[in-house]
Amino acid sequence: MKRASTPLYGEDLAYVHDVGFGAFAKTAAPGLLRLLRRHGIASGRVVDLGCGPGSWARTLGRAGYEVLGVDISKAMIARARRHAPMAKFVCASLHDVELPPCDAVTSLGECVNYLFDRKASRASLHRLFRRVHAALRPGGLFVFDVREQDRARVVYRQDRDWTIVLQVTMSRDGRLLTRHITTFRRIGRLYRRSDEQHRLRLYSRAELSSDLRDAGFAVRTLTAYGRTPFPKGYVAFVSRKRESRGERSTRGKTGGDRASPARAS
Repeated sequence: MKRASTPLYGEDLAYVHDVGFGAFAKTAAPGLLRLLRRHGIASGRVVDLGCGPGSWARTLGRAGYEVLGVDISKAMIARARRHAPMAKFVCASLHDVELPPCDAVTSLGECVNYLFDRKASRASLHRLFRRVHAALRPGGLFVFDVREQDRARVVYRQDRDWTIVLQVTMSRDGRLLTRHITTFRRIGRLYRRSDEQHRLRLYSRAELSSDLRDAGFAVRTLTAYGRTPFPKGYVAFVSRKRESRGERSTRGKTGGDRASPARAS
């Protein structure tokens, strides 16, 4: 079959990611739901930046949240709409998507590291943090994970109807990671080859924590979502928009913390 070359998460890689690499989002979901509820967010709107094929969006919808998913890949958005028909989705870059008023923003799977968008940089991340802060209600959460470090390596995996070969290279300063990805997906009796190259900028928890605090967040870091530990080189940030004393008092009197019990599945 004809060899295809796509710029980012095209149809074949989106399929492989969905069926072969979706375990992290699924196993992290219970811990993430508990995290939201522990901070009084048991309902309301959640914006998921870099929503991928929609596994987390589906979990949020089933748990009673209103969900807006954002992804730059058209193929990922198409899969997400099938997996989570109750959610709303938009194909856009997280660096310029318009963020509606919301109770929480999530970004899972190192999305903020990717350099798909030419605007992507630490400066654009700082602007994103400020936009998220402005969109969140007082007491709202911004939860995301990043890759801090990696190493040069080759990964090979296959299943019944696909094979993927991933070669990771690193820049000399250890800050720029490049993934050369070749997928073979069975289409009928033949296999279609697709090639993609993904570039990621690695960030340290210290520099991102500083930027988040500068944007107005109270910040702490995690090494796991609940009982799901991260692979080596990952860290997550739980960033909370501070409330004034008056807002905390009003919320407590009206029951606006929405900490009602809900099923975590």
